[in-house]
Amino acid sequence: MQTNIKEYDESFDLTQALQKKGTKEYGFIHLAQRANGSWVNIPIMLAVGAQDGPTLVVDACNHGDEYEGTEGIIKTFEGLDVSKMKGSFIGIPALNAEAFAEMKRYNTLDFVPQDLNRIYPGGTGPMTAYVCSWYCENIIKKADAVICIHGGGNSEYLEPVVLYCGEESPVAYKSREMAQCFGFKVLWKNTRYAENSGIEDEYAYQMGIPCITPEIGGQCTRMYQRDEHKQMLETGIRNVMTLLGILEGSVPANEGVHHYDIDYIYNRNGGIHVPVKKAMDSVRKGDTLSIITNLFGEEVDRVIAPFDGVVIGYWTYSIHGWQACGWGVKRPDPCILQIEVPVEYPRYEQGRSRVGCTWPAEMKKGHPFGCPSLSKKSSESWAFSFVNGKNEW
Repeated sequence: MQTNIKEYDESFDLTQALQKKGTKEYGFIHLAQRANGSWVNIPIMLAVGAQDGPTLVVDACNHGDEYEGTEGIIKTFEGLDVSKMKGSFIGIPALNAEAFAEMKRYNTLDFVPQDLNRIYPGGTGPMTAYVCSWYCENIIKKADAVICIHGGGNSEYLEPVVLYCGEESPVAYKSREMAQCFGFKVLWKNTRYAENSGIEDEYAYQMGIPCITPEIGGQCTRMYQRDEHKQMLETGIRNVMTLLGILEGSVPANEGVHHYDIDYIYNRNGGIHVPVKKAMDSVRKGDTLSIITNLFGEEVDRVIAPFDGVVIGYWTYSIHGWQACGWGVKRPDPCILQIEVPVEYPRYEQGRSRVGCTWPAEMKKGHPFGCPSLSKKSSESWAFSFVNGKNEW
């Protein structure tokens, strides 16, 4: 079977590739060899417009089990007419290609698995860190704008939402414009950007490059919403390309968009996660969001809404104790959720991170994922601080 797949080595020069006006090509960039001699690759798709203009980079599969973006990028690339483009589209359908091949969040070829979207701008090793470093130096830094697509992976369902920088700066304003025109109705206004967080969109922001992160789908949507989500992503990408002037036309109005700051809610006990509320359900403080049962069907925990809000996502099946249930809730007011937890560590009064709460350093010792060590020796109460989020209509 004949194929048009190109092969590049790590000396691949994007600047030089963008000189091939009015062309489309795709292939693999060989970055490292496995023990058996086969290559570790980054797949790349290049649509170089006939005329000069901005360069948009769109990547998917930072986490290998989040496939929605992969198909969205392929669909977008297939539909582009480079003769009518002023600028370029660079698609990376599976940045973490090794994790993608294994249908896992992480690349297991690393001696200690690393979360690619927590280590930007990467390093000299292990493999995932090197892939990240090469990508930052050779692709992201040469982009005028970036879209990094995520999804619910093998374990979550996420209502379509776009994260953008909520700070006050020209780069943040452009990010907001990109998010606004993408077409999703829920926008995640992230006002907690931090230097050296290791997250791609925050790294791009530090480099002065506007960037948004669409999140969509997950495990339970792979079949019956697959075509719908591909279309939504293609539409969103093309809208951003129009905003940037790469494609001709005007950006369609996106009416009824809501800008929120979003947090996760954590459960105490593990088991089978049974959602009671579905995505986009409005909830009141005290409502039951989900029930957790053990393997015998007995209820072992109940996740309660700590404030009024709207559900945007949830964990779909089994869940460990002190794991984010995936309940992203929009909330208008600050609040503190008090949960009685037996722990051996001093009370953590206030702290937070991009995903809802920060464990103090004492709790992280000896725990590779930052989970607390639970003990029956103490009955200290633990407080999570959910930071204020404002609704903008």
